[in-house]
Amino acid sequence: MEKPKKYKIVLSKDALEDIKNTKTYILETFKYREYAENFSRKIKMAIQALSPFAEGYAETGYTIEGLRIYYKPYSTYLIFFVVEGETVTVIRVLKDRMYWQPIINRMKKIDR
Repeated sequence: MEKPKKYKIVLSKDALEDIKNTKTYILETFKYREYAENFSRKIKMAIQALSPFAEGYAETGYTIEGLRIYYKPYSTYLIFFVVEGETVTVIRVLKDRMYWQPIINRMKKIDR
């Protein structure tokens, strides 16, 4: 049996912006800092859990920079990422109700 890989987890600028925007939305809409901080902490824990089985998640059918795009559902969000060698790069964190296909399809490069 193959040994699980230990991946380095990296967040792209787009993914960081997605998390920041969601946190800001929670603060502005609900005026509840603890809920916003809790969201941020939990989404980051879900992202860290991509290692060691990142390539075990579903593929989107799209590629970016020649890399297959995978996604992991978490709560009401979808975490999109690519695997490049020993590195997992999270490229977007989108609400699952969003029409994510055109968003992912329009991405031409990873904003590292």
